[in-house]
Amino acid sequence: MALTGAVAQAQTSADSPRSFQIPAQPLPQALEQFAEQASVSVGLAPGAGCAGVSRAVTGSLSAAAALARLLPEGCRIRQLDRRSFVVLGPAPPRAPATMERPAPPAATPLDELIVTAERRPEMLGRATYAVSALDREALARLGGGGFQDVALQLVGMTVTNLGSGRNKIFIRGLSDGSFTGRTQSTVGLYLDDAPITYDAPDPDLRLVDVDRVEVLRGPQGTLYGSGSIGGIVRFVTARPDPAAFAAEVTTHGAVTQDGAPSSGLDGWINLPLLSGAAAVRGVAYTEDRGGYLDNPRLGLKDVNDSRRVGGRLAGLIKLPDNWDISATLSHQSINAADAQYTTSGGLTRDTGVQEPHDNDFNHAALTLSHEGRAADVKITTAYIDHRLDTRYDAADAFAALPIGATAKAVDEGQRVKLWLGEGTISGGGGRTRGLVGLFVSGGEEEDAAQLSTGAVPLGALYRRRDVNSEGALYGEATYSLTRRISVTAGGRLFARRLETTAETPLAGAAAPPFSARRIDEGVAGKLRVAYAWTPSVTFYAQVQDGYRPGGFNNPGLAKLDATPPQIPVAFEPDRLRSYEVGGEAPLMGGALRLRWDLFHAQWRRLQSDQFVASGLPITVNIGDGANTGIEAEVLWTLTRQLQVRAEAMFDDPQLTRANNIIPALPDVGLPGVPYETAALDVRYGWQVAGLEASVSAQTAYVGRSSLSFAGEAASGMGGYATARLQGDVAARAWRISAWIDNLANARADTFAFGNPFSRPLGLQSTPLRPRTLTASVSRRF
Repeated sequence: MALTGAVAQAQTSADSPRSFQIPAQPLPQALEQFAEQASVSVGLAPGAGCAGVSRAVTGSLSAAAALARLLPEGCRIRQLDRRSFVVLGPAPPRAPATMERPAPPAATPLDELIVTAERRPEMLGRATYAVSALDREALARLGGGGFQDVALQLVGMTVTNLGSGRNKIFIRGLSDGSFTGRTQSTVGLYLDDAPITYDAPDPDLRLVDVDRVEVLRGPQGTLYGSGSIGGIVRFVTARPDPAAFAAEVTTHGAVTQDGAPSSGLDGWINLPLLSGAAAVRGVAYTEDRGGYLDNPRLGLKDVNDSRRVGGRLAGLIKLPDNWDISATLSHQSINAADAQYTTSGGLTRDTGVQEPHDNDFNHAALTLSHEGRAADVKITTAYIDHRLDTRYDAADAFAALPIGATAKAVDEGQRVKLWLGEGTISGGGGRTRGLVGLFVSGGEEEDAAQLSTGAVPLGALYRRRDVNSEGALYGEATYSLTRRISVTAGGRLFARRLETTAETPLAGAAAPPFSARRIDEGVAGKLRVAYAWTPSVTFYAQVQDGYRPGGFNNPGLAKLDATPPQIPVAFEPDRLRSYEVGGEAPLMGGALRLRWDLFHAQWRRLQSDQFVASGLPITVNIGDGANTGIEAEVLWTLTRQLQVRAEAMFDDPQLTRANNIIPALPDVGLPGVPYETAALDVRYGWQVAGLEASVSAQTAYVGRSSLSFAGEAASGMGGYATARLQGDVAARAWRISAWIDNLANARADTFAFGNPFSRPLGLQSTPLRPRTLTASVSRRF
């Protein structure tokens, strides 16, 4: 993309001397000439305060030296890579020497945030595609214990509320249904450069020592492959820093109205090694969340308490010739004592057994990267081991089976093991910049369910094993047609192989073992045209594809149902194509920044995970779908102290054609995603008497939606607003924060589901967590 409207890509390293002849002139024009003569990309950060007339530059200089000489007094340079620069305004005033936490009172301007969602560094304020980001400071202000805590402040985001470690994420209203099963996720979740899910729910990693969260909206089949129909969410962790020692410890506690208290402890440490040539960075945390639901039948109060424990260890070694190698190990365990849905509409649930859930997540990654004169190289390999165990109250659900009369619960277990390797080469010369990548992966998933009395196992309902492997070759290139117009085209050639085996022991001879295999292959494309009308006003139009491979059901499950359903043996691949136009423009002299997108998506053979009458899972191609919408983000910097951020999306997600495999109706909306969402975040910060302080307020609205494709009244949910207040004060190395969530103590139904085996017996709803006051104390070292 063109950061200033005039961009030429590097033919040689920016470190090499070049011949410059640039007269003194208005800064935007000077930067255009500099970009051409240096063969680099350079951008002027919007609203940065760097303006005026440039200084003349003549002679043979490196790009960095020439740019520094050209800029007016007070302007700064941020180098993104060897061929990309950003020009910033004067540095914020430094805190007094006695302060050990030199943070300015106001938030970092959003436009200056660097994102890498499209696999190359780029300023958020100049990205010609639909991307949003929250930096480290914003995550902390929003109480970012997990992604669900901050999702409503990101445009187009919807998260189900089944419970920590059990939720699905949707982007742009592209929902395949409210339940998790055999389909690959519609949103790809990434920890740095590696995916962390396949068809499992969001592991709900605690966001400790995370630099930023990036959300790339719309299908991303070209760069990210299958499972990115709605987009991707990327958690970018803080890298080990070989330059300096640093550490921080935070303790927090909370009280919940009508519930039990909560507490937790977080910490991270950065240790330089080998005289600044290496570093390690460690993270550890523990969190106990008090429950707020009662079970009168069992005589228990606050039953839905949970514990989350985890950590991360990262290492970095700088090698000669601009090579470096980094490694990361991550672990997290979530143990929830009970589910968080109710059957009363209040804060109680009468079940004969508790419904605990355990979620254990392990992740290891190794990355070798090189920043070179002609090209940059990155090679990543990763391994994920994800285990989930859940109990459901299932009394009388299988009474027709010989042992069904004594069964009280169903225990489900899932284990996902995934290995992947990916390598990319990126670079460019002249007007062209491109990227080529190779991706390979192999995975194994085991699923099982058994009946039990709640204490004693009775017999296995089903067992299945899926083994898959995938390979893809992809690439994209950007060509600058003129100083203002650039074209990006890309494609991904992919193939995926799946083998499934399954058995249904309690069905006996009526359901023999099942075995099948299939290969899915195809091409996903992308085309974008970007136009820079002025250095700070940009527009783009693009079309891009997303896809998911097909798979199999276990036909033996029909033999466990009192009214045997028709279960398709296989479900076919689905494809999505999205068309969109968007742009960014400064208003009010640059104090207000507007980003907007109009999109239309067409979804063929939409895959959806559903339940048959008994509560057992199947996957079907439910029909064709579509969504048309508009989304907008506004950042308004009224003063250095006062900043307002707002976002909204209005869309029309629909099933346009139903296959009539399960009850489904066109024109009732897609499950779990509303027709409108909106959020507002207002922050004011100041310094007084050697202290830094800030206050902020957030509100969000989630429109009405339905749990199912049939749109029946019993599955209605949403239609609520939330409010939050936050404040903090810092002195030297200390910071104290406090915030109130669900300020009005609203009791809205956030998710009309909790248990597939008892849902036919009555309404299920999931209330917002009652009003909760949290306080934290941090110490920086």
